[in-house]
Formats: sequence, structure tokens, C-alpha cells
Amino acid sequence: MHHVSRLSDDIIVTKSQYDDFSIPCPWRNFEIIVDNQALYVNPGWMAELSTFFQETCYGGRENEPVAIDDVKYGEMLEFLRCITYCPQRKSITVQNVSLVMKLASKFDMRPVMARCEMFVARTAPTLDRHRLFQVTCALSQCDPNSSTMSLLVDRLAGMKEDELNEMQFHQMPGDVVAEVYSHKIKRRTTNKNCCCIM
Repeated sequence: MHHVSRLSDDIIVTKSQYDDFSIPCPWRNFEIIVDNQALYVNPGWMAELSTFFQETCYGGRENEPVAIDDVKYGEMLEFLRCITYCPQRKSITVQNVSLVMKLASKFDMRPVMARCEMFVARTAPTLDRHRLFQVTCALSQCDPNSSTMSLLVDRLAGMKEDELNEMQFHQMPGDVVAEVYSHKIKRRTTNKNCCCIM
């Protein structure tokens, strides 16, 4: 969403509601380098959220920029927009939750992970097959023992066999795949027992 203001008949200024973190200011002055591009963040805010940034921003190297190698610039920008009020914090959505979880786990940002898991728990019943698989893969790498993970596994186990066969389970850890099929077998056993009782 953009705010548009007209200065005259010829000039239109468009201002995004989300910052691009490209210009330092007195409170946002800690430099992160991603893909050879600088992003400036508030070190205090980042340290509040993350043990990684506590050590990075206040561990004796406060004036040195930190380079993050295994993250793309666009991913880091989206992540910062979702965790920072700039001036408004971007919502976690079905499209960005896997990315936000992955980076929150990487930087040990437990409050952000908790926010992601609440979002996933709320939206799990409505996720399409592709998103369900994507979110399950992301969460299995970040927090495989969470109650949210159990919800996702249960949802996958409830899918039809042909839908499961079309998924690329080789991208998911083996223990998660085993858990999905274990849930599926339990469901069959429970259904058979219910039929026998009736």
C-alpha cells in the first residue's frame, strides 16, 4: 500500500509505508551487509529480539558492520519489515511466514518465532497443499517439537493418499514424514475400531 500526495499538478510523491533500511539515522545506525548492500537497523531493538544481535551489536564490535552471507537482500528486507516498526510493522502472511520463521530461527529471535507459530496455528486449517508443505518444512527446521508442528503433521495426515504422493517428501526431514504416516495409520486404526463398535 502506498500513500500518494500531490505537491502540484506536475509532481506526485509516493511514499511506501515500509522503509527500505538503506539510510542510517541516529537510532537506526547499525550496519548489516547482505549481498554487498547495506541495511541499517536499530541495534537496541534487534538485541531485544535476538541473542545473535545481542552479541553482534553489543559484544565489543559495535562499530563494525556485520556481513550476513547465506541470506538474500530481498529476504532480509522482507524480514526486517516484518519484525520492525518502520514506521509500521508488516504483517506475517501465508506468503512470508516460512521466510520469517527461517530467519527468526537463524538469528535466535524467540518472540518472532512465537508470533509465526501463532499465525501458523491460526491459519493451518485453511492452508492449501503447497503452502502446508512449505510451512511444515520451514517449521521442521526451526522448531520440530512444537505443538504447532503437531497441528501441521495432523493436517498432512488427514490428506488423501494421492495428494500426499504428489508432495515432494524428499525435501522434508525423514522423521517428519514418518510422523505423518504414523498419524495416518493411527487414524485408520481408530476409524476401523469405531466401525467395529458400531
